Amino acid sequence: MTKLSIQDVIDGFGESATWRTGGCFIWGLTFRLAGPVVALSTNFAGFLPYEQWHCLPNSTDCEARVEENGISRKSFCGIKNQEKLIPGTDMIWELDGRKTYAVDWDLLCDREYLGTFISSSYFVGALIALLVASSLFDRFGRLRVCQITQIISIVLGFMMAFPPNLWYLIIIRGIFGGVFFITNTGYHILTIELTPSKLKGKAMTIGLSAWTTGQFLLAGAAYAFKDWKYIFVLGACMICLNLYPILCLVPESPLYYFTNRKDEFAAKEALKKHARLLGSDIDLDDVDLVASVPEEDSGTEMSLLDVFKDFWKHPILLKHLVILLLVWLKCGWLYYGFTFSWGTLGKNLHLSYLLNGCGEVIALCIILLYFEKSKRRLLALSDFIACITLLIALTPDSIGTKAISLSQVACLIGSVANAFVFGAHFLWTQELSPTTHRGRILSLSSSSARLGSLLGPQATLLFTWNKSATLCIFASVALISGLLQIFLPETRGRPLPSTAAEIISRRDQQKQKQYKQCNS
Repeated sequence: MTKLSIQDVIDGFGESATWRTGGCFIWGLTFRLAGPVVALSTNFAGFLPYEQWHCLPNSTDCEARVEENGISRKSFCGIKNQEKLIPGTDMIWELDGRKTYAVDWDLLCDREYLGTFISSSYFVGALIALLVASSLFDRFGRLRVCQITQIISIVLGFMMAFPPNLWYLIIIRGIFGGVFFITNTGYHILTIELTPSKLKGKAMTIGLSAWTTGQFLLAGAAYAFKDWKYIFVLGACMICLNLYPILCLVPESPLYYFTNRKDEFAAKEALKKHARLLGSDIDLDDVDLVASVPEEDSGTEMSLLDVFKDFWKHPILLKHLVILLLVWLKCGWLYYGFTFSWGTLGKNLHLSYLLNGCGEVIALCIILLYFEKSKRRLLALSDFIACITLLIALTPDSIGTKAISLSQVACLIGSVANAFVFGAHFLWTQELSPTTHRGRILSLSSSSARLGSLLGPQATLLFTWNKSATLCIFASVALISGLLQIFLPETRGRPLPSTAAEIISRRDQQKQKQYKQCNS
């Protein structure tokens, strides 16, 4: 019998399969398309209309404030000991029939922070769930966890669309964020473990392109829907679109069966199902599956305690984990910090989103070329570019055109550079992680990004407080992240590691190679 590793078999699918090889990642597009719609919907559902009102006749206090400060947040909310203007008495909103929960629930001025709670609750729920559920993928399987959590996400999505009050929305959105991100993490693991090596970069790029496309969809839907509740309904409906493929078509990861469950028969059955999905004619009956690197306990199921013992036993694993956690923390904070602040940094919320989406399209094109031809460590360069552009963004808002300023352009470039690093690490993190630890490492990394993400909505308040100081903080964080990534190993063109011992073996081989080169 022919002895092959699971990755060798999957790579064979890429050589013998038909055009349906694209199915190894197309099935996840509709779910990822819903990501920005559900995560960023509060930007539009709860927009702050501080420049969309006018004074009512006979309101001398309102007219005096407008004459002094113009139509702005400062004039509406008052300065020093003055009270904010009262809608219907002093002023009236000019929303063109649009609704925002910021007005419906009076989340303006001194209550504005409550609006950021709605946005942050999504990421708080994601952080808690991913920390608690970090072992679910390795214990119960990638597919089963995705199926259950996606169904729960649909139910919670529709519940979130019709909230009776503020605190109901905060609680339901927090639970929804946790369940949705568990599903999303499972999709990333399945994609990387079911894709031929030569297509991994393209698979991750196409998956990320669905997120970017979702941003355009969100901006268009927010412009078309005048009632903010319909934006939440759209998100729940989009999650439903991918329910049939994940329940009936997608196979469980054969790596999970072989490495975590030590079940070669189940791994072969999963490979046969995957072959049928892709239209491959590979005969698996005469194939004997083997581990990439033989090891006595490579196929045993590891408990959470065993995993942490491995981190302690192999310091290189711990080193990689710490660096990855810090990089993901930076990526989440900067990405969502800018995303939730375009209403403050830009002059038009919809235009800012469209420009940011166009920038991310460029970043995805670079990723597509980057993963095929360049080294992973060059990601540090992107963080250095983000640092420089964020320092350029310190220029006054008066420099530029009426539609967009030089400072906003610099912020857009910095945001896109950060998005590039964020997207690329969905692949690099998994290439650095052994199969026995991959689910937990990716979950922990995603949890770190969620910690940064829950701080993102608060950036709106930081930019309102002091824009220059906030940009300096962001630039410093990007610089540190770039320096840390230099210490991660190169993984381009290498098969996924199965165990911690394989990572140690690769490191030792690299050291020997460098030693020979120095002596030659």
